[in-house]
Amino acid sequence: MDDLLADFIEETREMLEASESEIVAWEANPADRARLDAIFRFVHTVKGNCGFFDFPRLEKLSHAAEDALSDVRNGRRDADSALVTAVLHIIDRIADMVTAIEANNDFPEGGDEALIAALAPSASDAPLVGETRATAPAVMSAGDTDIHTAATPRSIRLPVELLDRVMSGVSDMVLARNDLAHRLQEAGNQPMVDGPFERLSGILKDVRDAITRMRMQRIEHLYSPIPRLVRDLSADLGKQVMVDLDGRDVELDREMIEMMRDPITHIIRNAVDHGFEKPSDRLKAGKREIGLLSIGARQAGNKISISIRDDGRGLDERRIAEKAVKTGTIIPAELEAMSREKVLDLIFAPGFSTAEEVSAVSGRGVGLDVVRDNLEKIGGKIRVSSVPGEGTSFFLQIPLTLSIIAGLTLKVGGQRFVVPQSYVEEIVRLRGENAAIEDMGDTTLVTFRDQRVRMVSLADVLGIKADVARERANLLILRLATGDLFALAVDQVQNSSDIVVKPLPPAIMASGIYCGSTLLDDGQPILLLDIPHIAQSHNLMTEERTRTAQMVDESATEADSPANRAMLFSTLGGQRRLVRLELVKRIETVAAKAIDQTGRQCRAVIDGEILPVIGIEDQTRLVGYIRLLRLTDGMSEVLYAVDKVEDAVDLTNELIHVDEADPLIQSVTLIEQESVALIDSHKLFAAHGALPKQVTSKTCKLPDNDWAMSILVPLVESAGYRPVFEADSGTSDIEITLDQVETIATSKTVIALRSAPDDQVSEGERSRSIYRYDREGLVASLRLAGKGEAA
Repeated sequence: MDDLLADFIEETREMLEASESEIVAWEANPADRARLDAIFRFVHTVKGNCGFFDFPRLEKLSHAAEDALSDVRNGRRDADSALVTAVLHIIDRIADMVTAIEANNDFPEGGDEALIAALAPSASDAPLVGETRATAPAVMSAGDTDIHTAATPRSIRLPVELLDRVMSGVSDMVLARNDLAHRLQEAGNQPMVDGPFERLSGILKDVRDAITRMRMQRIEHLYSPIPRLVRDLSADLGKQVMVDLDGRDVELDREMIEMMRDPITHIIRNAVDHGFEKPSDRLKAGKREIGLLSIGARQAGNKISISIRDDGRGLDERRIAEKAVKTGTIIPAELEAMSREKVLDLIFAPGFSTAEEVSAVSGRGVGLDVVRDNLEKIGGKIRVSSVPGEGTSFFLQIPLTLSIIAGLTLKVGGQRFVVPQSYVEEIVRLRGENAAIEDMGDTTLVTFRDQRVRMVSLADVLGIKADVARERANLLILRLATGDLFALAVDQVQNSSDIVVKPLPPAIMASGIYCGSTLLDDGQPILLLDIPHIAQSHNLMTEERTRTAQMVDESATEADSPANRAMLFSTLGGQRRLVRLELVKRIETVAAKAIDQTGRQCRAVIDGEILPVIGIEDQTRLVGYIRLLRLTDGMSEVLYAVDKVEDAVDLTNELIHVDEADPLIQSVTLIEQESVALIDSHKLFAAHGALPKQVTSKTCKLPDNDWAMSILVPLVESAGYRPVFEADSGTSDIEITLDQVETIATSKTVIALRSAPDDQVSEGERSRSIYRYDREGLVASLRLAGKGEAA
């Protein structure tokens, strides 16, 4: 196949795949001009490429879609579900044609006219023949960013097999370099060789980093087809589902992304088919008509965690148990001894399904067992939790399959191991006077340089006998990502080198002690220690941080009875308070200077969002770092400044309603024989919740040039206006012009901008216009105009 044609096929596929999710998201928010522009550019590029390669059918289809989108951009028609469906059908047809071109096959004639006709406004009332109109769009969350509007960097395409060969070769070069370094060290001082060897090591490091990045892809490539998938499924099933995608910046090996595509698709299809109720049933149950499917990803140590949550009907434990007994998966005697978690785990049994009928979506009993098998093959795992009537959550964990890191080799009990050098803060040799060891119950503390840190012997962790007495051991002072320090006692610290980390079988990974394997300079295999898990399992983290990590870790969340659990914390004023645990999204730590205390409401920027902060008195002086509880009710968020997070507790004692001066207090209960107030969730979010940005109906007309797009659009949006341009038809509430005007129009407000600053113009000009870079003046004029006052 011609190279140019192959590039066309690959590039077209990438653009069409990306445009699908953008179109579905745009349908939910038609006022998003930036997203509409991005979709238009996609279709325009495809049309141009088709014309270049003389594919008239492709060019005709893309040209029709481009015309329809152009009408929307210019205000000649409104976006609706029928238009979105028609554009998606055009994209599907183009994708099928591209596949035929790649296989050098003829694509059947006919059908194009019906697709093009469906784009016309008059066709908006009738679905395509043989197609189901999508009435339940899957929409993106308000916080999603448009990743396609940025300029695309120059790139070339390479076969994955070639990247695999290069990566394998670089890994072998790292091991060979380590072997050579070991031999040079044994040979003694070699000035003729040392210089070139150092240069070679530096070059190899750069090549290694570049090759590693080449194999990594952001998880957004896994996310891109999800909105379209959910949209089509929900339309076929007569449901309404909203999609919230989080963690787009998490990077995975491209092979891992392909491996995860089918398992995640299985789970999403099951959620839409079985998990979500019909809109009428949701309303009867007191829920929103539109269901929420939340998918998030995060990296924790050497693992990637992916959570998939729905707020549907939840799993029916009784029904699962009955079906398992009926199909012979378990016997009644086994069922009696099974916990709820074990019963829910039965959904992963081969051939298990609770569906009464087989549909095109699910019900054949093929899916979740395959999901678990595929994950276990790559060293991953999956867990499910569910609350009847509230929803179901799947938690997936997958390992990082291949990486090259700096490692420190150590020895204990005659065996060698390696730890990631990123954890090593310092190496201390115990020689009596420079450090003191003391046992306090089950905890061992070591004091050196006036510091006291917890200590554990690696020999004790592994259950072997050390060759060196504890008082003469070598200590690795390790710092975790949480900031905690602890000491690991070993017999000997050997050397530091770059190591190629490879995965271990799941049974070994499950021990919580090892997280990979590697080869040493001499070719001997050794195991890589899992430092965070060792610290947590041996209580080497401070108690507060351990509790915090357990409470916010999604894969360890207990979902049996979340409504009866609460987080206990101390406010900045020293009072102990409770907040229901299901409201706690996570715990943030920010610098005090990052909290804005200038207005009536304190604010902080978290993950690119401006959120309100409560719990800070007017005169409170904030220094250092502040811990914030990030609370959410599913629709809005608020940050609660706290002094200390104490524990997650069960609300087993009676809740007594009280009439407190503080309006946020709902009731009090006994915690550790002390009366502690429980925060009223409803009042908290009613008074302080930061709701998602709403689409404003007020418009501001701007000059149609690049300067206005770059400079004025953000200012206009921040003042509460939706920007439109001179080329767009229709009226606007306010207009900004680069031409000076003598009078203000009576039908609408006109704000004139000038190029000269205030000190270079006359008083008359200053009164009639605003300096184009006077941000405060322009925003103030816009807001005054919004209140009906003269600018």
